[in-house]
Amino acid sequence: MHNDAVLARRSPAIPRFPDEDLHFSRPAHARPPAPFRDELLDPEPGLSWLQAGRCAGIQELGRPLDRQFLAEFLVDFTWASSLLEGSSYSALDTAALLRCGERNQAKPMDEAVLALNHQRAAEHLWSHRDLSLANLCQMHALLTDDHGLADMCDSDHFLPVEQRGRPREFQDIRLHQSAYLPPFRPGTGHATRLLEHVLAIARTLHPVQAAFYLLTRVAYVQSFANGNKRTARIAANLPLLESGMLPLSYVDVDKAEYLRGMVAFYELGSTRTIEQVFIGAYAKSIVRASRLPDGMSRSASAIATVSQRLVDYIRTGREPADLHAQAFICRFEDDTSTLLTRR
Repeated sequence: MHNDAVLARRSPAIPRFPDEDLHFSRPAHARPPAPFRDELLDPEPGLSWLQAGRCAGIQELGRPLDRQFLAEFLVDFTWASSLLEGSSYSALDTAALLRCGERNQAKPMDEAVLALNHQRAAEHLWSHRDLSLANLCQMHALLTDDHGLADMCDSDHFLPVEQRGRPREFQDIRLHQSAYLPPFRPGTGHATRLLEHVLAIARTLHPVQAAFYLLTRVAYVQSFANGNKRTARIAANLPLLESGMLPLSYVDVDKAEYLRGMVAFYELGSTRTIEQVFIGAYAKSIVRASRLPDGMSRSASAIATVSQRLVDYIRTGREPADLHAQAFICRFEDDTSTLLTRR
């Protein structure tokens, strides 16, 4: 979970907002309680339609969503999402585990199980792309499975079988180092209804807007006893894949900025930081998952540079001067708000 030092940390990659800096300069216990607000389930605040269209419009070089793509995505998504959960597994550790079944013996067993659960959930995502409550609950169950291993009982990554894939009824939850108070109406089915409401709104949105909405709102309602942010991260890929767009891998997402952005939404209703995190993450995911233009290096620095050029384009609409970045932009007859055709 998050801690006050992480939330107060500054990163030069994300614009700063003085009101958020002031808010997070105080520890959680000194910040005012932030009870659940129904109005934060509205589509706004959210990603603008123009920004969503530009995200869709930088996929000119996107590779086919085939089995080779899936093999790479499984490693990238598993590694990156597990890192956001606190795992110490590297990309090489993750690849060795997923592709060869070789666990890093020097690292905790629960981190290997966490990674394998991400793999199983992502495989399910690939073949089940419907934006339904049943599908969401199935992915949650896969992400939080302890596989009956006694050693996993003390880990924060897993849930007992009766809580996996089932919205909570009688479990009240409190987030560590956050002033947010999730909704709790025991025995009323409220947690289930909230998820159904979130999914219904997501179905009405542009796929990229829906991805951002699911990333923030599935986590906000905290409908499960644990694993809500993990479930939100994978759920964000449902509308993208269903529309034939490239998925979010979350590679190179700064954990501190991600957590700060989520908690700023929980406590302040502000999406400014998490919006910047999302745009940066999606631009990087798209570049990594694309055929690179002639002359562009696959080095991390080259990918980071082009990704940042595309981030600037998504934010402002100003076309980049960089020829490599230009190559990613689709040339529509009307504008970049046009959806990509299904692959």
